[in-house]
Amino acid sequence: MPVERYRMQSRPLGICLIIDCIGNVADGLRDTFSSLGFEVQCFLCLPVKDMIQVLHQVASSPRHQGRDSFVCVLVSRGDPHRVFGVGPAHLGLPLEQVRTMFTGDACPSLIGKPKLFFIQSYMVSETEPGTSSFLEVDGPASTSVASVEPQPLPHTLHREADVLWSQCMAHACLLEQPGASPSLYLQGLSQQLLQDRKHPLLDLHVELNRRVYDWNSMVPAQQRYSLSLQHTLRKVLILSST
Repeated sequence: MPVERYRMQSRPLGICLIIDCIGNVADGLRDTFSSLGFEVQCFLCLPVKDMIQVLHQVASSPRHQGRDSFVCVLVSRGDPHRVFGVGPAHLGLPLEQVRTMFTGDACPSLIGKPKLFFIQSYMVSETEPGTSSFLEVDGPASTSVASVEPQPLPHTLHREADVLWSQCMAHACLLEQPGASPSLYLQGLSQQLLQDRKHPLLDLHVELNRRVYDWNSMVPAQQRYSLSLQHTLRKVLILSST
């Protein structure tokens, strides 16, 4: 039986929103997703209120209508469930809130299209990476940032279908080391996407898992990364139109 694939033919493939509140990965990610055919919108070092404004503007953009996908990359200090931007921890933005802004009822122009989230969180609380549960992609929705009540979907496709949620956690102490390099997770993601763009994205994530855990086996606990993938994809996703 032929394997059904998501359509990835539009030019550009979709919007890739990058919010880098650390300031050391944006250039590489911009180049990667631009080369894949995305319209990249990049923002650096935002407080939470500005992050919410940018996310809301992108979620409500009419340009999703003619595009085949959407990508969101968030890089920030935080905890397992929030990102802090450049502000204090008590003003953190819940990751669940980010996700629900792009579900089918909140963003109808992305219904049936893959919505990809790549989150690098640097832990600044006492929570150890990997000790808390991650967000469930198919769990109950939280309140959307938008003030308008979401409208019910006009068909039976689940409101949270077609989402890939990849989250990596690491200690914030990695950012304080002399000559600190960009996230191993995001570096590996960029390399995988550039080298093997014609392979299914889920296969690329398996290789990314291998890279991360090979690294973890060689370094002290505070230099390790904890990586989790949740998804509700219904088809094979290849980030290449050829």
